[in-house]
Amino acid sequence: MTNGSQTFEISVPENWTEYDLGGDTLAERRAEMLRQTPDKPTRDAVNQAFRNARRIMEGARRRGAVYAAGTTTMYEDGLLMAGLMVFNLTPPPGEDFSAQGLARQFSASGDRKGEGTTRTFTTETLPGIGPVGRLVGIEESEIGGGVSYKVVVMHTVVPVPGSAKVLIITCFSPNLPVADQLYDLFDAITGTFAFGEQAPVPATAG
Repeated sequence: MTNGSQTFEISVPENWTEYDLGGDTLAERRAEMLRQTPDKPTRDAVNQAFRNARRIMEGARRRGAVYAAGTTTMYEDGLLMAGLMVFNLTPPPGEDFSAQGLARQFSASGDRKGEGTTRTFTTETLPGIGPVGRLVGIEESEIGGGVSYKVVVMHTVVPVPGSAKVLIITCFSPNLPVADQLYDLFDAITGTFAFGEQAPVPATAG
């Protein structure tokens, strides 16, 4: 992928799909899952999950998303949906643009606001990148009409070499009961991030 003059790579598990930010890939995946889902309660859950995903995608695109990928998989115990987006941000004048300041303001939809969330900030080290800021926890966002939803999130703030810009790698999922497993997966995926010609190590679904 290219971020202006700076290229980057990130590896997602084999059962994930790279999405076009216009949402066409999401529509195709939704239609495919509905064809495989005979009962109405499950079809309703699929439709709701994809409506939320489309809203997240639309908000992210408006706010500087340059890459998106994800998975929607039906297991015996229910639907698993998870996604990843990379945002390209330029520091606004006079604002806190530190990794901690940015992460605390950022949401999975690309909004720079942190209300209604429970998240913890840490400093991590990415192979080949060095120290980065990371925020993990639960976010609550409104999808319209007073209806809100919660998602597991991991935001990682990566400085762009030779630039004042940063990339924010945002991983998210509405599957709160498996949050710990998702954090492990998100950490593995984010750990494959590399600038330029560095080859990322493939992520696995664990």
